[in-house]
Amino acid sequence: MPHRGLIATLILLSAVALLSTTAWSSGSEVYAEAGATTDLPGREVVDRAPELDMAERVVLSQDRTQGNASLEYGEAEKGAGDTVTVAVDCEGKGRIDVELRPLAASFPLDCRDGEVTGIHNQFTLAGADRAGTVTVTAAPGVHWSLSVGRGEPAEQNLSD
Repeated sequence: MPHRGLIATLILLSAVALLSTTAWSSGSEVYAEAGATTDLPGREVVDRAPELDMAERVVLSQDRTQGNASLEYGEAEKGAGDTVTVAVDCEGKGRIDVELRPLAASFPLDCRDGEVTGIHNQFTLAGADRAGTVTVTAAPGVHWSLSVGRGEPAEQNLSD
């Protein structure tokens, strides 16, 4: 695994240990692990939607945005995998909250002035193959970009 990938994996595992999101589906409790919050050195703005893993099919991308938004994505194609990944980058002082419906999953992201902060979350839940809506609620002055993808869950391999 390249050095950058190893660091990202270690950060992801650290964040997963600290942060998890509870999702409700079909009347039963399901836990979805939340990914890492990382600073992205060398990036000064969030002009483009974050890149996803090559194995994931991008189903929604939103370039630099300010304020609140609700964005829709379509139903999964057959064999598209049972995991939804949401990647968000933000810049500016404040917080954004991201909510996925119908997955009933959500997560916050604290944004900082003068630097780009990002998070990648994967949700493997019943109903992940359905069409959905991502709602972003952003503090004034915060710019953000977002990508949603479908695929298989990322493998956690620390032996590389």
